[in-house]
Amino acid sequence: MPEQEPPVPAAPAAPADGESEQTAAAAQSNGRVPSFPSSPEAAQGWMEIEPDHMTWRRGLVERQLRQEQLDQWAGYGFRLLEYMIVVGFGVAFVWLGFYAVDHNASLQAVPLISGGVAGVVGAVLAVRNKRQ
Repeated sequence: MPEQEPPVPAAPAAPADGESEQTAAAAQSNGRVPSFPSSPEAAQGWMEIEPDHMTWRRGLVERQLRQEQLDQWAGYGFRLLEYMIVVGFGVAFVWLGFYAVDHNASLQAVPLISGGVAGVVGAVLAVRNKRQ
């Protein structure tokens, strides 16, 4: 059964620690929970409204950190997959070249190999430039 989150309590009437209402509204409007209160007075204000709020918020932050770690691992996996595909194409083109030389068809294989290598290099450069 999925874990249900308790409702978020309303912010204290007077913004403590200099945080404006606009900042809090902007943080909640983009789907992110505002960071932990920076002063003990602000934390005390939250504790008066909802005694378990800081525990709830800590759990929320820990889930968000776990999700970011999973996203990083997925990124590493996709990057490894990209490298394996490029190396696989390189091995295939080398094998095709040796096969063409062994069967005296090297002149017919040159356009095939050079076009394939140009396509792989173009794809790698496009992906690399898109990331940056």
